Amino acid sequence: MPALRRRRGEGTSRGVAPAVPWALGELLRAGPTPLVARAVGDAEHLEVALVLGPGQAEARDAGVPAELLQALKDEGVVVRVVAGDTAEEIAAPADVVLAAGWPAAPAVLRAAGLRARAVLATSATAPLAELGWTAGIEVVGPSWLGGSLPGGTDAVYAPLPVHRREDLVLVHGDEPFGLLAAAELLRRRDDLTFAVTGVRQDLELPFPFLGVEPGGTALAHAFASATVALAPPVRGWRPAAVAMLACGQATVAPDDARTRAALGSTASFASGPITAADAVETLLVDLPLRAERARAGFAHITSGWSATAAALASALRALP
Repeated sequence: MPALRRRRGEGTSRGVAPAVPWALGELLRAGPTPLVARAVGDAEHLEVALVLGPGQAEARDAGVPAELLQALKDEGVVVRVVAGDTAEEIAAPADVVLAAGWPAAPAVLRAAGLRARAVLATSATAPLAELGWTAGIEVVGPSWLGGSLPGGTDAVYAPLPVHRREDLVLVHGDEPFGLLAAAELLRRRDDLTFAVTGVRQDLELPFPFLGVEPGGTALAHAFASATVALAPPVRGWRPAAVAMLACGQATVAPDDARTRAALGSTASFASGPITAADAVETLLVDLPLRAERARAGFAHITSGWSATAAALASALRALP
């Protein structure tokens, strides 16, 4: 067998955090550290430690909305954010210890002295989940992230008293799904106007478009003004597609499991840009269908985080 040699220039003087946590080896050998008996003294008050993953300093670094944590206070849940993975920090008194996404889960699973624990789902997927180390871990989060909480969005995304332009199609983000569908629509119909949101201001595209200023207020106005929107795939706690529904927007979205879990029957789903262009054309000429989708979207998604926070508080109190 040939000897293993270090290639020139591949020294180890500069430390780089591994993409897969090394702690997984210990978890696979020994399993999670056992929990201790939990007795919550005040049912109306819950102390939660939110443990961040490597390299994260604030909850927003993990994609956890600060507005959600604020709304939890109204439900009697006090969240203490822990930046770091030492056992001493994690095991400080708390009724529940939450890993802020799967990157923080190994540290939480190895910590001793915990009374209850779970993973607060984020857009980060569990590394090497097929090896079984995630089995039996309670996951709390919206449906599209593997939990069962109702979808919420920032309060700025709500219906506005503005006129919907019958010729205006909105594309959010620089995903090929939406941009290629818009290019196909322009080839079919020269009477349409396109607005593009969620991209850098100097973006160059093969079709003319109206730029939208960044920020929730401008996005909400755009979502309330377009007749149909092409949404990107659903990721994280604040998907653009969910915000569109809260604004009463008729939406065409990618046909994948997470997006279907998030939007349910409130959107048209397409497997690619051509079928997405077909779906947009159908919605443009079918006013009753657009109205039906808008009503369904309002019922499916709440503007603000209060309903999500209430469901999250109930889920945390129910942890064994």
